Amino acid sequence: MTNRRGSLNPAFISTMLSATLLAVIAAIGGWMRRWIADDGLIVLRTVRNLQAGNGPVFNAGERVEANTSALWQYLLWIVAEITHFKLEVVALGVALGCTVAAVFIGALGAGHLYRRSTHWLLAPVGGLVYLCLPPARDFATSGLEWGLSLLWLALLWLFLVLWSDDSWPWIWQPLALWAGLSWLVRPELALYGGVVALVLLFSAPSWRRRMAIMAWGLPLPLAYEIFRMGYYGLLTPHTAVAKSASGAEWASGWHYLTNFAHPYVLWLVMLLVIGLVCWQYWVRSQETHQRRPLRSHLIIVGIMLGCSALHVLYVIRVGGDFMHGRMLLIPLFAALLPIMVLPVVPLSASSRRLGAMVPGVVGLCLVVAWGGIVAVRSSQACTDPARPEHLGVIDEREFWTCDTQRAPGDGPKNAEDFLRAGVMRDFQPVLQTAIHDHAAQLQPIVVQQEPTLLYSWMPLARPAGGKAPTQPLNLYPTVLGTPGMIAPLDVQVHDAVGLATPLAARMPRIEGARIGHDKWLPVIWQVAASDADIHQLPGWINRDDVVLARAALQKPEFQELFATYQDPMSFSRFMKNIRFALTTGRHLQFSANPRDYFTEAEIAEILHAN
Repeated sequence: MTNRRGSLNPAFISTMLSATLLAVIAAIGGWMRRWIADDGLIVLRTVRNLQAGNGPVFNAGERVEANTSALWQYLLWIVAEITHFKLEVVALGVALGCTVAAVFIGALGAGHLYRRSTHWLLAPVGGLVYLCLPPARDFATSGLEWGLSLLWLALLWLFLVLWSDDSWPWIWQPLALWAGLSWLVRPELALYGGVVALVLLFSAPSWRRRMAIMAWGLPLPLAYEIFRMGYYGLLTPHTAVAKSASGAEWASGWHYLTNFAHPYVLWLVMLLVIGLVCWQYWVRSQETHQRRPLRSHLIIVGIMLGCSALHVLYVIRVGGDFMHGRMLLIPLFAALLPIMVLPVVPLSASSRRLGAMVPGVVGLCLVVAWGGIVAVRSSQACTDPARPEHLGVIDEREFWTCDTQRAPGDGPKNAEDFLRAGVMRDFQPVLQTAIHDHAAQLQPIVVQQEPTLLYSWMPLARPAGGKAPTQPLNLYPTVLGTPGMIAPLDVQVHDAVGLATPLAARMPRIEGARIGHDKWLPVIWQVAASDADIHQLPGWINRDDVVLARAALQKPEFQELFATYQDPMSFSRFMKNIRFALTTGRHLQFSANPRDYFTEAEIAEILHAN
């Protein structure tokens, strides 16, 4: 990217400056809003089990893939093993590093897209739009795999841009490999990786090249998919079973979209950016007239915009999410990649008059002004986080900042910070007592309704008689991440919504429930699956229903599910799990009412015997 005299041209210099500026903004903005979500702590228990030699599982002895991103858990594990840092520090640092690298690489890709516009100054238009959004800086850390997802997209974009340039004939190899990893970063990224793979295959000059593309792209995801089916007994991450997307929730999804777009007037700035793009395209088209083959800039830009649009449509269809903006950040970033930096000021001899520069400069100034206003007005009012009416679509960072009684803007940064949350009020002392007393289970309970909700925990005893426990202490907390990090690995931490509990994930969806938490394992099943003494249950747990649920768990359909993740691993078990994943595991669902599994006569007989 040099001019005829050999010096660096304005486009290259401004691209590098813009990319560096975006990286600095991402680093500072992400650091200032650094925090870790309770959901971000879930993966860290898996990392703890990997470190302990228990395998990639959430609970020792149960092969459950409780994390959506396979690569994220292994990346954190590797970095933790190398650095020996506290796991929360590793999660925050790696996430922020991935985000910073993503915006820098994305800007380089966009800059290369406009490399022929050597007499233009490029500005970080798309990058500023993304980074000025508070959720973008919130999920730059959070402990979740959003930074990794952005980095995967940014590198995919860079490889695509280089692939469209005839000067990089070998780039199809890393592009095919990288596209194949999409499924392992996040399942929905397979949309982007799959489309790129199809474009590579259709544009390949020969069948030999097509076979080579598949040889580069398929082995890693295929190998992991075979491992997933054999080890976990599923085709997808377990979270995909818990958050089944089989039903359409268009109204909830549209509400989720507007909840993200309206507070930041995102519609307006996107229209402004579109106008800026059209203007600079028109001006540049007057300077050069070239036709390009299939691997054109239009094709690769169309890939990102088309996949982004389909991704947004998918998010709307499944009803969005419960975290403000989270599920829309990835498709927004993908859509902005082609304009992460954008030509805005022409410097050619024919365009140096003031009138030719005004539209670009004014447009850039308006984007910067919008970004400044949005960035400054980024905090939402704190509400009572314990109230159910406040548990719709929420600002997750602000929610936990309030609930953990921290100063505004100072989100929780490790598992211990969450112990001040209402749902974790006396968790540690009660847990230690339950371990000491060899309790069977800990059940969360509400001890006060007014003026604020207060939670505690109730231990359930094992049968008397001195028999050795058949199961470890287990608990069903309201949240999963913090208890999973605080509890020892020999305590089983489950959840009623099914993220780490296969029985809960197979419950029917609850119509109108919170998106992402619309399945629920009733307490009778929780108790029945433990070895709690049914003769010592508190009055609010129906003993007869527990007896029936415990009997139902002996049915073949339940035992088949339990065997997939509880039986010792062997070659035979591995093959049976693959068969289960391809057949029963795709559609298995249980009834929440244990009486549905028996006739009236069988119910009477079971209750009489107990």
